[in-house]
Amino acid sequence: MQSNQRIAELMVRLMSGETLRQSDLEAKYGVSRRTCQRDFAYIRSALSEYVAGNLLEEQGTYRLARQSEETDFEMALTTSNILIGSRALDQDELNGTLNFLVDSLSPQMQEAVRQQLTLSRGSYVPLSRAKPLLKRLKDMTESIAQMQRLVFTYRGSSGDDQQPQVHHAQPVAIFFETYYFYVAMLSEEHGGYWLYRLDRIVEILAQLPGEKLDYAKRFSLQEHRNYTYLLDTGELTQIRFLYRNYPQTALDHFPGSRIIKQNADGSCVIEAYVKTDGAMLWLLSQGAGLRVLSPVSLVRRVRNALAAARDQYDD
Repeated sequence: MQSNQRIAELMVRLMSGETLRQSDLEAKYGVSRRTCQRDFAYIRSALSEYVAGNLLEEQGTYRLARQSEETDFEMALTTSNILIGSRALDQDELNGTLNFLVDSLSPQMQEAVRQQLTLSRGSYVPLSRAKPLLKRLKDMTESIAQMQRLVFTYRGSSGDDQQPQVHHAQPVAIFFETYYFYVAMLSEEHGGYWLYRLDRIVEILAQLPGEKLDYAKRFSLQEHRNYTYLLDTGELTQIRFLYRNYPQTALDHFPGSRIIKQNADGSCVIEAYVKTDGAMLWLLSQGAGLRVLSPVSLVRRVRNALAAARDQYDD
């Protein structure tokens, strides 16, 4: 075997997570100790040039660490825990994705991550009707890249008894939020941009040429994240509310919000720009720990919602 072919084979084996023993390689390839060390010197140089990882040598063995053992471990463990907490994937796709995340680690680090995740994986609770999503995510991403307009059937939120409806829309962005993947599309049925839940798309019937959309008028994921809580509907409004609970909780739910007044009793007044329909869901969830101050229209809306909730418990 020529040196280039041998080095390429060694690189592939290292990239696949193998630990290579120098004495075994000398016997397999019929090369000297010096030649074997020279091969690894070439590999170490290439890894350094392309910042592709570190070649670790330990007692006559070689293995590849993508960055550092500690950093690789931390990133794999953190990402795995976030994925498990999302509840978005069915059990098979979760297992496959978690395995993919640790495959590039050394065998020792793989075992360490798996031990750390034993409890989390064993207690994983997928969504009640979780569906395979990985292929659909790939297909939707390709449609966005190729500017395709889709014809698809979609099941709304009224329940499984509802007949799926045919929709015509051009996807522009895909993102994850609170258990679900969403696709922002320019929809003919809704006359503008609309958010479709990926798991509710039943079948893609056709992929047609789309159009290059005006960037200035396109759906803004940044604006969605700044102003939306759960529902991307309602007027974009400046609101103020008195908050008696831990302030950071409110600030985290409404990015860009700020404390404009700190009261002696520990409460504070918070100002935020929000889309009111989604904001209502969070404001109501805070109970007596929150009081809406403005605008007057939102004060009335919250008061009416709370009164209607109370009336359900009247004898």
